[in-house]
Amino acid sequence: MNYSEVYETYNKLKEVLILKKQAIIKKNLDELNRTDEMTIELSEQIKKFDLKNTQNDFTKEQKEELKALGQEIKAIQENNEILIKHSLDVINNILSGILNIAQQENSSYNSKGESCANGESLDISSITEEA
Repeated sequence: MNYSEVYETYNKLKEVLILKKQAIIKKNLDELNRTDEMTIELSEQIKKFDLKNTQNDFTKEQKEELKALGQEIKAIQENNEILIKHSLDVINNILSGILNIAQQENSSYNSKGESCANGESLDISSITEEA
């Protein structure tokens, strides 16, 4: 493991996360899946580096560059998480609206599927059911 290999891998991860952000904004699910796969591959490579426990010969300057790059990656990932959460909130609100409309439509019919007038009660007594 050398510095250029580590830096290049982290830089690729940053680029992939930027592509992921663009895919989220554009609602491009194919691109989102592709970036997720690339993120997994790069994460597996990064796990192999073991930066904390190895005797690396990185200079103080190189360590600072990696730290700065790591902070950029963290900020981009946090931004992506916020975008995803917002997207899920929007989807939940849309689904809630659809379900509310469906529920209102459902309450317009009695148990026999007949349309009820606005003032009509939907409760059916046992006498009505027997008739």
